[in-house]
Order: sequence, then structure tokens, then C-alpha cells
Amino acid sequence: MVRLKDIIAGLESIAPGHLAEEWDNVGLQVGHPEWPAERVLIALDPTPSVIEEAIQGGANVVVTHHPLLFRPLRQLNLATAMGALVQKLIDKRVAVVAAHTNLDSVPGGINDVLVEMLALEKVTVLQPIASETHAGLGRVGRLPQAVRFESLVRDIKTRLGLAHIRYAGQPPDLVRGVAVCSGSGGSLLNLFLASSADVYVTGDVRYHEAREIEAQGRGIIDVGHFESERIIVGHLAQRLSAWLAHKGLAAQVQEAQSEETPFQTL
Repeated sequence: MVRLKDIIAGLESIAPGHLAEEWDNVGLQVGHPEWPAERVLIALDPTPSVIEEAIQGGANVVVTHHPLLFRPLRQLNLATAMGALVQKLIDKRVAVVAAHTNLDSVPGGINDVLVEMLALEKVTVLQPIASETHAGLGRVGRLPQAVRFESLVRDIKTRLGLAHIRYAGQPPDLVRGVAVCSGSGGSLLNLFLASSADVYVTGDVRYHEAREIEAQGRGIIDVGHFESERIIVGHLAQRLSAWLAHKGLAAQVQEAQSEETPFQTL
């Protein structure tokens, strides 16, 4: 029987925990390493709808990008939304495991999937991890050929299948250098401005960040936090399935179907 500890080992092989940021909380969130783990559901967020999808589908494990437990708990009050969710997970023996900034930083992780989708070349790490050669947050690369900024915006909208997209700034008439950071990339803004990239692709762009980029003669494309990270779910499901099969472990790994961005637009 496949155990939860096997799933954790597979995830550690794909996205080692030591690559996570110091402030992060990755790995086992709820559960026992010896619990059965024959059905795994992969999702971006551990929302109530995803947990319910797992329970209804008979999944033993939910693997998410965003941690269920991020800030330290002062109490586990079962009358709260978080307490009730944890109680349900334990009652149903459904474990939750997170791969967060380690999955952002690792080669082949979210940022590299984003780079591949945007067809960037000559890629380097925007914020390298000192002890690692090719790991770290964000990436910087070049388009195969220079294009107009608005053409790049339209192309990215198509490649990521977005219903809408935000952009700002005043980059050169033709742009070629592109930096990316999955999720919320505001913390790497100064690194982008210090790089050779003309355009920054990320999510959760704030007003004053857009103004600063505009003043610096660069461009920014906000594809959305959810949209820039949900792209990893299918890839992670495939990689974990392959790892388990290589180890001779018979577990079914599926991509969650119930989650959507929390935002709606009129």
C-alpha cells in the first residue's frame, strides 16, 4: 500500500524543501505519514471546494501549492472555518501537503513552466539561491525576436488562455528581454529593474509598482496570481505520477477540477 510518506518523498524529489524561502511553510500540513495514499488530488489552493472534491472522489491526499497552514496557529478552534476544515480532514483521513516557494524556485518548477509557455530563450534566474546553480525565484530570458509591447501582451494573453490581462509602462518600441515571476512578484521588482529585461510578467501588481516601472521606461504585464501559478497543477500531477510509477508504487494522481480564480469581472 502506498503511504503518505511515499507521496512526501516524491514531492521532495521534485521540489526539495530546502529550496523554500525561510518564511514559508511547506511539506506536511495535516495528516500522518503512515496514512494510506492511493489517490492524490493536485490543486493550487486548499479551499473547501477542493477538499470536498477530494473527499467525494475518494482521495487520501491533497497536494497544493499554497499552504493550508501558513501563519502560526495560536489555537485550533473547531468553531472557526480553519478549525472545521482541519477537523473534516482528520475525520475523513485526508492529508494535505504543500509545495510552495520550493516549487517556485526549483528547476522545472512553476517559473520554468511559465518560461516555456512564453517561449523565452537564454534563461537565467532572477533571484538565485546562493548554494544552487539554477534555482531561485523568478527568471529572465529573451524572446526569439523583438516585438512591440502590445503585441507581446496579446501573445501572452493567448498563450495563457486568459479572459483578460492588465499591462502598464512605457518600454522601448520593440521589446525582447522578459523577466517573469509566478504569483506575486512585487518583492523582485528592484531585481527586474536592475536586469536587462524590458518587460516584467507577474501577478498582483500594485498601483505604485506600475508607476515606478512606467517612470523607469519599462513595461509590466499582470497575468494574475491564480493564472500564473495554476499552470503547474497538471505538470506536477504528471511528474508525481511518473515518480511513483518509477518506484513501483500504484497510486492515482489527478488534477483538481473544481478550483477557479476568486475574482470575477464585469
